[in-house]
Amino acid sequence: MSVVRRVSSAPSQVQRRVRDARSTRWDEHRVAVRAQLVDAAIRTIERYGASVSMDDIAAEAGVSKPKLYRYFGDKAGLNGAVAAKLGALMWESAQVTILAEQDHAPVDDLVRSAVQSYVALVGQYPAVVRYLMANHLFQYSGSGNGGVADQLRSVMEVVADRFTESLQRVHANTSVIPLAVASILGFGLSATQWWIDSGREQGVDDKFFTAHLSETTWGIINGAAATVDVAFSRGLPFSDPGFASRLEAD
Repeated sequence: MSVVRRVSSAPSQVQRRVRDARSTRWDEHRVAVRAQLVDAAIRTIERYGASVSMDDIAAEAGVSKPKLYRYFGDKAGLNGAVAAKLGALMWESAQVTILAEQDHAPVDDLVRSAVQSYVALVGQYPAVVRYLMANHLFQYSGSGNGGVADQLRSVMEVVADRFTESLQRVHANTSVIPLAVASILGFGLSATQWWIDSGREQGVDDKFFTAHLSETTWGIINGAAATVDVAFSRGLPFSDPGFASRLEAD
């Protein structure tokens, strides 16, 4: 009796499990291949920049160009997958920095560590960042799925919740927090574009850029807090009751 005959004559539950197992294996294979193709695209973009073509990416991946189209539909689909990968890397980086020690580390250390990780990632993939910015896939989209900055905003909103809690503890107006988040995101993306386009060539290294982003971030945070008569003690953790305090009236 053939394998096909044995499977087809098995109970329906067994047949369904066989089909499900085959489907799962195929789905896992597609996910693995797709990830390999995205990695190849990232390597190729770093090499060729804005002039990269689907032919270049296919050659780097060792596959035919029709295979790229089969997995991504078109170049825009592949670009979107590259943006999603870079966004995922940023989220993973945040998980081991600013999202990991919120209750114990000084907030200043969390901010500086997160910014340092961000700058390191941008410095590792400057051509990809520039390419995604040129294709409007790095900036914040507002839809939650349109740009790398959506992941950055997700991280920032987790932290923003802690600032909101701190303002609530001292009975301050919390409506300033979303404005601060938008301001930090806007300035950060603009500064990033300048840094990868010309800043590094002008001698602005990773350390200096990290310090600039960190201090400017705190400038926005402190300015927002001052508008609601609050001061943050950046050397304390979020959990410390003294992290947020009311400013004395003049």
